Amino acid sequence: MSVSDATRRLISELLGMLDKKVKVVLANGKEYEGVLVGFDHPGLNMVLSDAVDKEGNKYPKVVIYGGRISEVLVTEIPLFEPSDFAEYLIERLRLRKDAVKVVPEAGAVLVLGRIKVTEKGVEGSGPMAQNIHQVFEEYIEKRKAMLKG
Repeated sequence: MSVSDATRRLISELLGMLDKKVKVVLANGKEYEGVLVGFDHPGLNMVLSDAVDKEGNKYPKVVIYGGRISEVLVTEIPLFEPSDFAEYLIERLRLRKDAVKVVPEAGAVLVLGRIKVTEKGVEGSGPMAQNIHQVFEEYIEKRKAMLKG
């Protein structure tokens, strides 16, 4: 694997963390938990909203210098996993595997090159989009039940 491939994968992972609850641990041991709303590359500076530190102090926004970050931990399990949903969709609608493409860096599944599915729902219109929406709703309900226990 080349360095540029590894960098792309890192950026893809960070993009997947956007709008998710994370814990950022700094090199000095200080910690913040909040929703990751932004980051830059290559500095890895991060912005958290609704942040709380270890002492319980609350901050509407925290900007963290990337050079001080020791760890970034996702603290919320996502309901939507693109590769898992793609397999579920292929099975439920009996689609050809080449009709469904996972786009990990976008956290999306493309169906027939025109219908996009993300954690926010289904983008597209027509009968196929409606069928995909029904399968999406089923999938989310199954994931919720699985994550509860």
